[in-house]
Amino acid sequence: MKMTFQKLVIGASMAIGVSALASAPAHATSFSFNNANEIKTYTGGSNGSFIANNTVAASQALSDGNASSNVELWYSTENPTSNVGFTATQGNYSATVSSVTADDWSTFGSKWLGDLLSTYTPFQSVWNGFSTNTKSLITSSFSLLGMGDPNVGSFQFGQNGGVGLTLVGHLDVKTKLLATVSDKLNAAYTTPVSSTSTITLKSLLGNKDITLVNVSDVDAKLLTLKAALNSSLTPAATKVMLQAQITQLTSFKEVLSLQATLTTYQGEIGASEIAKVVTGGQTYYAYSFNPTASGITASDDGVSYSAYYTWNTPGYIAPPPPSSSVPEPSVILGLLGVAGVFTTRRQVKKASI
Repeated sequence: MKMTFQKLVIGASMAIGVSALASAPAHATSFSFNNANEIKTYTGGSNGSFIANNTVAASQALSDGNASSNVELWYSTENPTSNVGFTATQGNYSATVSSVTADDWSTFGSKWLGDLLSTYTPFQSVWNGFSTNTKSLITSSFSLLGMGDPNVGSFQFGQNGGVGLTLVGHLDVKTKLLATVSDKLNAAYTTPVSSTSTITLKSLLGNKDITLVNVSDVDAKLLTLKAALNSSLTPAATKVMLQAQITQLTSFKEVLSLQATLTTYQGEIGASEIAKVVTGGQTYYAYSFNPTASGITASDDGVSYSAYYTWNTPGYIAPPPPSSSVPEPSVILGLLGVAGVFTTRRQVKKASI
């Protein structure tokens, strides 16, 4: 009877050991934040709460497996002036994820634009028709799109040390893009065309309200200005001024055509916010144009957080599911200790017989 009881105890201990081996966590990821005053955590779901400046809540949101709980990096404005974020560490792996500044945009903006145009091809032909001045005007405005303050829903290291992110955003950013284009047009319409003149595009177009201006109005004015520019009777100083007016009107017309294309575009335009990722000696910019509906919206505006966007470093290999994770060394040593106790007791018993 005693032997039977002992076997039961040993069997139960072994079962517990196997269970512990199967469920013991791998090396946990730790997070450190470089500016806690610029992080805000959303606790998840459509009824979540916002917690500002709390690194414990932020670390939980990044690692809880629930993408709807997220951390906004640089929440005071939509246009970061510094790289605010976190450094994640797991064993020998390390990665820094942060907000994106105007300087960052100047580095990766061209690639981002190329990816955008290849995803939404109707805008490619519009872009190809733009003058160099208009292209420069638009690309210089990228940092004002409000996409550099990412909401990071999850972070994890892959099996090979790669990085996987889930970014939380909007299913359709068309309205936001239209607002940005409209702001640019309004500013250009009322700003003097050169530093040496008080003439504005509005005055050139008969002081019309901008909402009443169309491409044909601009074309008609451009014909008049070009005729004056090419006239032998026009003084050289006036030609310089006319050229500046033509350049600004041309860009204004082209941005008007972009606005019209956006307005008539029937589909959704999915585009994530952007995070800067530094890992393994490489710098990446994490973004995606492929949204997945999240099924939730933020509790404050009922609009945000409607989509998830996933991004991985090249060659990323996802970690195994939790049930097959590698146990901590301390767990293994503990189990070996339990086995040792039973072995010792058995040997003592034999010696006493």
